Amino acid sequence: MVDVSGPAAGGAYPEPVGGPGVAGERGTAWVVLVADPITGETDAFGPFDREAARLDAERRRAEHASEGLHEVLVVTVPLTPPED
Repeated sequence: MVDVSGPAAGGAYPEPVGGPGVAGERGTAWVVLVADPITGETDAFGPFDREAARLDAERRRAEHASEGLHEVLVVTVPLTPPED
C-alpha cells in the first residue's frame, strides 16, 4: 500500500510554498482513494484532515488485508479545489 501524502512517498512532508491559495501549497483536505485492480472498481472517501485520512487509510488497508485482498490499493491524496 502506498501513501502518497508523506514519508512513504520518499521523504518528509512538503512544506507549503507561498501563502494561502498559492500553487504548491500543501492540501488542507484529504481523501482516501481505494482501487481494486482485479474488479476495476474505485472509490473515494472523505474529505478528511491529513491525520484522519491517514487513520482511515490504515483501517481500510487492515480490513482488506484481513479479507485476503492484498492487491487492493489504498492511498491518501490531497483534495484540491478546481481551478476557475
